[in-house]
Amino acid sequence: MKPFSLGTYLRRLYLAASELHRGVLFALLVLHMTLSWELLSWAGEADLAALPAYLYWYATTASTVGYGDLSPKSDMGRIVTALFVMPGAIALFTVSIARAFAGVSARWRRRRMGLGDYSAMRGHIVLVGYDPDRTPRMIAEIVADGQGHELVLVATEELAGDATTHRFVRVPSLTAPADLRRAGVATAERVIVYGPSDPDTLAATLAVTALNDTGHVVCFLRDPDTAGLLAAHCPQVEVVLTPTVELVVKALSDPGSSRLIAQLASHTDDGGTLYATTARAGGSFDDAARDLRTRGGILVATCGAGSNSPVFDPAGQVAVGDRLFYIARTRIAA
Repeated sequence: MKPFSLGTYLRRLYLAASELHRGVLFALLVLHMTLSWELLSWAGEADLAALPAYLYWYATTASTVGYGDLSPKSDMGRIVTALFVMPGAIALFTVSIARAFAGVSARWRRRRMGLGDYSAMRGHIVLVGYDPDRTPRMIAEIVADGQGHELVLVATEELAGDATTHRFVRVPSLTAPADLRRAGVATAERVIVYGPSDPDTLAATLAVTALNDTGHVVCFLRDPDTAGLLAAHCPQVEVVLTPTVELVVKALSDPGSSRLIAQLASHTDDGGTLYATTARAGGSFDDAARDLRTRGGILVATCGAGSNSPVFDPAGQVAVGDRLFYIARTRIAA
């Protein structure tokens, strides 16, 4: 424990006073109210002696809204009010309001600059990385999904700041743990990693999984070897690979299939979209398909709990907790 230093204490006190720290401002307010009450009592203002009446009168004076039912009656009380109470109360009231607005303005500016702290958020989605061509589309798709999750965008670029659809966090690196915590990665329900390159995405994904081992993490990679490396170290991460070659061949063999696949992946068009839910009861594939069909969905595949490989098996069985992949116009409640 460091020994007490009077010089250090006085220096801190001077800095707090010079910057009108809220503690100093509060102390000045209490001191001025106390001295004003003493002087008015000395002047014989009995109507203002009671604490409720005095607080009401002091607030009326400080806010300059004018006197109503309470005001000094004696000449000395009016002199004390004019020379001491009014100047001090109005000055303290003005400074307090200015400080409050300055605090709100500073917080708003910090958020606009990407310096906000969202570590206290829960159940939200964090998008790590920014691509000017693809990220706005990704945000639109997330919003159109309609699940109501708050969205935080983490980027190294200087962007416009918080928008109506998402919060913005600017970081010097996509792998710094402190910055990722500030963006709420540790408590996010879902995280999407989309870096400018595969090495950047790989590094950012490893940093994310080190902070969050319970959320659903999805990343986009172009190289299958990099995807295999990530799967070996973080099997819980869902990797999305560029399907360009497969789509080209599929479109060649089955004309129109590429447009259908794009439609199934999008939430912003008028067609059906591919969704996933959790099985509420066990039974056959047909039982699960029949249940979904009555609610407007078409079952296309299932995935066992803890597995990452959906299968299409109309003769198979479905257990409670399995993932059911279905096509519908809107998401069906679980």
